[in-house]
Amino acid sequence: PSMRLPLRICIFAFLMLSVTLTLMRLRNLILQLERRRPWVVALVNKGAAR
Repeated sequence: PSMRLPLRICIFAFLMLSVTLTLMRLRNLILQLERRRPWVVALVNKGAAR
């Protein structure tokens, strides 16, 4: 019983990590598929200017 809360916290943290990594992968796939679109070129140029 005393380890139930830490276990739930670890499960929740792992779930959030999985969701974050999945969304990052999805973002990269979209950018790769749309790399010739003007909005992607503008986004890349904006990031390169920093």
